[in-house]
Parts: sequence; structure tokens; C-alpha cells
Amino acid sequence: MGSGTVQAPGTQQDYWFSLKLRVDSPAQLWQAAALRCLSQTELSQDEVEDLIGPADDPSIADCLMLLALPERLPGCTRLDTALVPAGTPGSAAQPACEQDDAFVQR
Repeated sequence: MGSGTVQAPGTQQDYWFSLKLRVDSPAQLWQAAALRCLSQTELSQDEVEDLIGPADDPSIADCLMLLALPERLPGCTRLDTALVPAGTPGSAAQPACEQDDAFVQR
């Protein structure tokens, strides 16, 4: 928008987008993820728990992926998705990830 750079039609650029955050309340995170699942899909409560874990033991990674990633960004193709807990060896660098739009597996 304000950069003055114009891309020729059909050209592609790849970007890494990084977001570091701290989960202060896993219960609130789970509630938000469950609400999104239930309001935007035909999933049952049991299927939601299979996807993001039960409320008393949420899958933090799956909840974060569900809430942080839009289904699709117009004009973009998601090439890679990564979620690495801070403190994991190599987490400061760009993590090597599978090219998969699915949630992080537990």
C-alpha cells in the first residue's frame, strides 16, 4: 500500500509471519477455540474435544492454531504452518515444518 512497490501480475513472494505469545489462561483459550468450532462448523461437542482436547486438559497447540490462523487469506496460499513451544531447541530460528494446513497433532 504505501511502499510504492508494484508487483507484476503473476509474480509471487513468500513471507514468514511470526507471532510469539504467552498463554495466561488455558481455560479461556479452550473456551474461545471451542466456541469458534461450535459456531463455525457442524462439529459436536465430542468432536470438538477430539480436535482441541477436553476443557480440563486442552491441547494448547491445537487451540492456538484454530484461533490464530484464518481459514484462508485472500490472494494467498499457505505454504507452511508451524507452532513450536518457546524454549524448544531451535525455536528461535524458523522451524522446519511439514507443508500441511491441518492442526498440530497431539
